[in-house]
Amino acid sequence: MKTEFFIAKRMLKGSFEKRISKPIVTLATIGISLGIAVMIVSMSVAVGFQTEVRDKVLGFGGHVQITKVFSNDAQETSKMEKSQYWIADLMQEESIKSIHQIAYKPGIIQSRNTIDTNNAGKDLRDMSGMIFKGIGQDYDYEFLAANLSDGKIPKFEVKGVRNDSILISKYTSNQLQVSVGEKVTCFFVSEDGPKQKNKVIGGIYETGLEDFDKKFAFIDIYEINNINGWGIETFVSIEENCTSGLLILKASTFGGNGNYKYQWNGSSYSEADRIPLCLESDTTIITLISTDFEYSSYLDEPSPSSIPDTATLTIVSKPNLTCSCASESENLLVNYVNDSVTEYISNDISISTLLQTSGGTYDNYCGGFEVIMKDFESLQEGKKTVQFYTDNLLHIQSITERNEDIFNWLGMLDLNVYIIIGLMILVAVINMTSALLVIILERTKMIGILKSLGTTNWSIRKIFLLNGGFIIIKGIIYGNIVAFSIIIIQNTTGFLTLSQSNYYVSVVPMHFLLWQTIAVNVGAYLICNLALILPSYIITRINPISAIKFE
Repeated sequence: MKTEFFIAKRMLKGSFEKRISKPIVTLATIGISLGIAVMIVSMSVAVGFQTEVRDKVLGFGGHVQITKVFSNDAQETSKMEKSQYWIADLMQEESIKSIHQIAYKPGIIQSRNTIDTNNAGKDLRDMSGMIFKGIGQDYDYEFLAANLSDGKIPKFEVKGVRNDSILISKYTSNQLQVSVGEKVTCFFVSEDGPKQKNKVIGGIYETGLEDFDKKFAFIDIYEINNINGWGIETFVSIEENCTSGLLILKASTFGGNGNYKYQWNGSSYSEADRIPLCLESDTTIITLISTDFEYSSYLDEPSPSSIPDTATLTIVSKPNLTCSCASESENLLVNYVNDSVTEYISNDISISTLLQTSGGTYDNYCGGFEVIMKDFESLQEGKKTVQFYTDNLLHIQSITERNEDIFNWLGMLDLNVYIIIGLMILVAVINMTSALLVIILERTKMIGILKSLGTTNWSIRKIFLLNGGFIIIKGIIYGNIVAFSIIIIQNTTGFLTLSQSNYYVSVVPMHFLLWQTIAVNVGAYLICNLALILPSYIITRINPISAIKFE
């Protein structure tokens, strides 16, 4: 083996080089180098493109989505409680990064800029139908921040105070001709009829996924809960006139299904939303708990539908009042001090009330959950894990199932890469086969001399196979240098650009692929070497006497 290796190495250095084989070998080396470079760059672009587009799609929906079974796909979600027993168990899994609440609500967004007037003189404004995605403080804003083109990511709640910000896409802002800081009007349909919400554009994002950009706007999840009536909000006050000589407490409840029941100061639930009040001390505290009820069937007792809400009214009278008002139906003078304090004047007697509310139980609900995995490769296992911990009343969908068309299309890119790799290896095999045949032809006299000295056919074939292997390695090294140079330059400068509207990315994405590159190099080397075994068989057909005389 040492002899074969020595001769093959001398041949590679050109000790026996002749004019014909030199350009052929050079062309074969160049062919292998270009083939390797094309294969590595093709894989880099395909994986980079798949990763970029996949991550953008994930930014709109998470790896795994959990909703109620009867939710209307991605168009609108049904009510779920945020507090779920399985969340703590899921968060213990190493493959899961985070879980956050979301809600979807279709609606219409309209600009406040007048673009024209109709025949009746009414202003015409641009509008667009879209899906509003409700998100909260627990949401992973990394994706939105990375794709923010103007403004900033809205903080929907600051120190307990909510604001009316909205995050829209650049596509939508161009369509409505609005910018950051301008107001828009949003319209929704609920069981109580159409609802209107005025919003201020806090930020504008652009991902390049036009189908998603023109469809989604991001708002506070609390707003969607409120619009849908998920949860209730309770208030209690004194009516502005007496009834039968008594003050009347009035309960006001909003949200839910409208079938309210009330619990006054620890009593049983009843439908009484108004009760008489006899003030027998200077300070009286009224606690009201209310919720909505629903029937599972006509024969069953109604059960609470929403988490109950509590309101407390502290009443202070100066001086002390008796049970009766000054007259049977006396009108009280009302002074609204602020949102919480109201003063009532009755016959020179002052009644001051302080209302304390929880702000409603809307924050206890959401439309579903998005589960973020630590890596995309664990998606299917992650879905199985979610299914294991949750129950059959929930709909578990992976991102690939919700966007099957896009991921099928991305999967087809692998086929293109396989075709390119196959063609490049075929070209390399043809080049090396041709080069080896030329080298053998030039070394016919050398082959005859070696045979006359007793060298076996297989030993001579190994000399040429080793020589071909050296040429292949040389071509592979050059090919890797070219490929990685292109990748580094592209990632540094981004000189290769794309139409973002057509390809979803503005520059050609290229990723460094360690194991895939090693596999291509090893695979190309083995296949090309195996392909050389057959043409080397011609050596066995060479006659030593004729070969020595060969010129």
